[in-house]
Amino acid sequence: MRFAAILGMAGALALSGCVKVENEADTDAAGTGVVEAPEGLAPGSNEMLRAKLSAAPDLEVLVSDVIIPPGAEVPRHYHPGEEFVYVIEGSAIHVQEGQPDRELGAGDAMVIEPEAVHSPRGGANGTRAIVFRVHLKDQPERIAVPAETAAGN
Repeated sequence: MRFAAILGMAGALALSGCVKVENEADTDAAGTGVVEAPEGLAPGSNEMLRAKLSAAPDLEVLVSDVIIPPGAEVPRHYHPGEEFVYVIEGSAIHVQEGQPDRELGAGDAMVIEPEAVHSPRGGANGTRAIVFRVHLKDQPERIAVPAETAAGN
């Protein structure tokens, strides 16, 4: 029952957080505007919820509102659990070690397996996504992968 409530909350966050373009001058030829952080949020991963799962005491769920500015690249990292991504605005390129780059746009969703090293980039207008993670409890949201490790040095 609690798990269903958490999923419902993630959906509500996705729907309530949509940003609309206020000024036509801020739109590109496709009619989409540059993704901006809503009041109270900053570019990056904004943790909205962290809760233990009563049905799985060694796990917790994290829900984040992730904002990546146009062309910005998130440093290489991995998560100690599974990650479920739903893009609500803009576009991004998902760059994952050992996988072809994948373009994601508004309405796209994907799953990133535990410990997959990745470094997403914001698209031309940036991106905003709701990210739902199931992690081992008390672990950090992400673990950085130094460039020399990523390059195999």
